[in-house]
Amino acid sequence: MNKKPPFSIRLIYWFTNFILGMLVLVSVGVIVFNIMVATDSLRGNMQLHTEFPAKVDILDKGVLILNGVEMQVELVEASARIHIFDTPAFITGRIGLVLLVVVALMGYMVWKFRKFIVNVKNGDVFSETNIRLLKHLAYGLVAFWVFIVAYMHAAYYYLARNVEFAHVRVRSDVPEYGYLLGAALFLWVLAHIFTTGLELQRDKDLTV
Repeated sequence: MNKKPPFSIRLIYWFTNFILGMLVLVSVGVIVFNIMVATDSLRGNMQLHTEFPAKVDILDKGVLILNGVEMQVELVEASARIHIFDTPAFITGRIGLVLLVVVALMGYMVWKFRKFIVNVKNGDVFSETNIRLLKHLAYGLVAFWVFIVAYMHAAYYYLARNVEFAHVRVRSDVPEYGYLLGAALFLWVLAHIFTTGLELQRDKDLTV
């Protein structure tokens, strides 16, 4: 008789399936978007909202009043999104390609994670398959990090250096997303822990 997996594992499995389904829908939307860009169906109708590839300082000063004391303040190192009115096709096309790559990498990682969770759900925890899946997830995160950092630096060079605001100063620091590398390192270490667990399980089977 098969032992029923813990509720937490089943919950993660259901949530992963939901995320995978949403990614499929997003992928269809991104493909349709790229087709519309390629056929020039969005001519004059594109209003791009995207993350600004650098922190900004707001040069206007404000007033903070606490306990009857008035203080001057300003916003520094703020994150922002940029709205490009009537976005031209040469920018829209590049954004479409970026979205394709991002969705593809995320889909790859979610699919690998789902296979890992299915194995755990079925009671197959310490196995060579799971070790490979964890390593593939780590590689996927590193690839995602490399792409995102390269994109943000390219966007900064291409966009942030050429934009001008009356009361905003664009900073030169570009986000590096180090937490993605930390997550990849964690998965790599976890894969080695699973390797140790597999060796201990084999030793136990040989002993029995």
